Amino acid sequence: MIALNLKAENKQEELVKAYLEENASEELAEKINNGTLYTKDGMPLTNKKTLAGFMKYACEEARKLAEKGANSACVEDAVVYGWAIHYFEEDSIEGTLYTLDGAEYKPAPKSGSRSTAKTEPKPVPEKKTEASNEDQFSFFNLSDNTEKEEEPEEDEEPEEEVEEVPEEQEKIEPPPVPEKPKPSPLYEQYREIENAYPDHVVAYRIGDFYEVLGEYAKPLADALDLTLTGRDCGLENRVQMIGFPYHRAEDYFGRIVNAGYRLAVVESPSEIRIVSDESTVDGQTGEVLTETEKAPAPTENQSDLEKYFDPECLLRISELLDGQITMR
Repeated sequence: MIALNLKAENKQEELVKAYLEENASEELAEKINNGTLYTKDGMPLTNKKTLAGFMKYACEEARKLAEKGANSACVEDAVVYGWAIHYFEEDSIEGTLYTLDGAEYKPAPKSGSRSTAKTEPKPVPEKKTEASNEDQFSFFNLSDNTEKEEEPEEDEEPEEEVEEVPEEQEKIEPPPVPEKPKPSPLYEQYREIENAYPDHVVAYRIGDFYEVLGEYAKPLADALDLTLTGRDCGLENRVQMIGFPYHRAEDYFGRIVNAGYRLAVVESPSEIRIVSDESTVDGQTGEVLTETEKAPAPTENQSDLEKYFDPECLLRISELLDGQITMR
């Protein structure tokens, strides 16, 4: 059990905190207690999450279930605890942001906001009731003030117009082409495993969760009654994702296989287990069987050789050795 720096304000938050302290890994506890690095507005910040923030997140997830036709009042405890693991595990979910010196981050006001300073109205000139003689306008005023255009004499040659040479126009550089988004290393690794195991659902363990990303996430969310969410994988849009806690993984593995899918379980890139048919799943419990559990139990009438060796293989070996092996 790991102590967590989380403040519970009510009974529901106390239950979530107790579950996290009982099940969180050391890596997840480090994220909860000390926060994670987060970048916003080009500034490096510390992202810390609270139980109050999780309750808002859980209400939103329950609302999504209600929109799918599920009864949000009957969400299982395991699902809510799974949301809690995902909320505190996922780095892209924003909690309360702090600067590196520990002060709470407050974004600067956007430029271009209207000024609230009052401007005094311009004085309106008074209208004159009677026009003075100086203000009166006549055709003679116009003729006196208008200069006569001098006509060129016949002997004078008109001046040649000099064409102005336009200054060299400044070269306008084309706008830079934005770089294409690059997938995160985790998603690149996930795609490599998908390519190595086509037509398989890839369940990848990340911390205390197994996650399924991409095209299988939506149909499995409907089949397993899980919440469809998304993971930030460095692309323009978030990648669809479902997840389930590791302590209930075998149950979900069996349900995935029983739904007609072949499954590749990834504990690490070098440790991949294939669950591809219903013979590997217990028909009563739905759990995945180990190789020992799948092997049939020997009967009382079997000989020692038949208990531990395949009779057909022994017969073939006996033929190759010209009958030197006798089966009793």
